[in-house]
Amino acid sequence: MVSISIEKLRELYIDKYLSSYEIGEQFNCSDATIRNKLKEAGIKLRSGGRKKFKYKKYSFAGNDTIKAYMVGFRIGDLNVYRPSVNSRILVIRCHTTILHQVDVIKFLFGKYGKVEDAIGKTGSYHVNVYLDQSFDFLVSKTEIPQWIKEGDSAVKWSFIAGYVDAEGSFKLNQGKGRFKIDAYDYFILEWINEFLQNEQINGKFRRICEKGELKYASYVWKDDLWRLEVNSAHCLERFIQGMMPYLLHVDRIKDAKIVLENINERKKRGTIKSY
Repeated sequence: MVSISIEKLRELYIDKYLSSYEIGEQFNCSDATIRNKLKEAGIKLRSGGRKKFKYKKYSFAGNDTIKAYMVGFRIGDLNVYRPSVNSRILVIRCHTTILHQVDVIKFLFGKYGKVEDAIGKTGSYHVNVYLDQSFDFLVSKTEIPQWIKEGDSAVKWSFIAGYVDAEGSFKLNQGKGRFKIDAYDYFILEWINEFLQNEQINGKFRRICEKGELKYASYVWKDDLWRLEVNSAHCLERFIQGMMPYLLHVDRIKDAKIVLENINERKKRGTIKSY
């Protein structure tokens, strides 16, 4: 007999947006059992809860370049896990307010498994993807895989593009193009900064907020927040040119092009310092 409190069901099904199948995997019971318990608890079921598991899943068939992009995008924006230790499926989850972020997920994983997205009450998107075990390379988020560090230029740039699509931003500030990433991922940003330095692209890498520092009201930063930025026009141009072939996010591509146009206009006016 499976014993799950109503509070726990609400937490998993409503707050964490787990499916009845995923909850069943955690408690070693069937999807049907969880659905019955949800009904008994008066919790309204989401439609199509079981259908996604009937869709065929395909093994990863891409090259190292797209694989590196997936890893970068995963580190920046995706939660990836197995519902249970012995689970044969991998779950990718994302909660975002940006539709184009959902589009990237569908582009990356739609041909490998079912991508389910639903709009929550606040207008944000809850995205779930169910894949087979060939995507195990996405589970770890702690560090950059060695095969990326030792890969060719395309692999490294593609990894950076994936991370930038998830976390980065291009913008105009005081009439000049800028790029920045603010993130807790110190070792990721440190490696990217080192790679850029080796490519003769000078950036600025620094801590902007300290763990425990007051953010607003009673909220404090949960960890050190780091910033990597590229402001020099010549360096920013090389940065965008190196990464542009691998960017997938519509907004990031659009903003990067705006920054490039800004640099070209400033060159024509002669307002950019020479090397």
